[in-house]
Amino acid sequence: MSTKESKENCVFCKILAGESPVSMIYEDEQLAVFVDLFPVNEGHLLVIPKYHAPYMKDVQAETLQHMISIAQKMNAALRASGLPCEGVNLFMADGEVAGQEVFHSHLHVIPRFRGDGFGFRYDRARHFRQSDRSRMDEIAEVLKNGFS
Repeated sequence: MSTKESKENCVFCKILAGESPVSMIYEDEQLAVFVDLFPVNEGHLLVIPKYHAPYMKDVQAETLQHMISIAQKMNAALRASGLPCEGVNLFMADGEVAGQEVFHSHLHVIPRFRGDGFGFRYDRARHFRQSDRSRMDEIAEVLKNGFS
């Protein structure tokens, strides 16, 4: 484990330990939900496990399921809040190349509204090309063999 993935350097672990300020919304034995310090839009929330888990593979399945359940409730709270919220993105980056910056798994709950300027940018012609069925079958076999 590199230093960026260590519990000692984890800003979220420091928040959970009471060493950093937080605007907490919800907490239970498994997870915590708080307002993001660097929000995309006001009301941007983070849902995190209460134990250090650098990557999704490190989060217990029960905790991941609970994270989604609580994110659903936070979605409803955002929509009823009066904050600008015409839609909600859920986003979890797993690994640096996927955009993960804090190496403590976390689920973003991001309120969205028309014209907010945020979005996933892609080149449709480059990123959404129709796949070859034989290659798709090969990929399916590789993943089936690694699935447990």
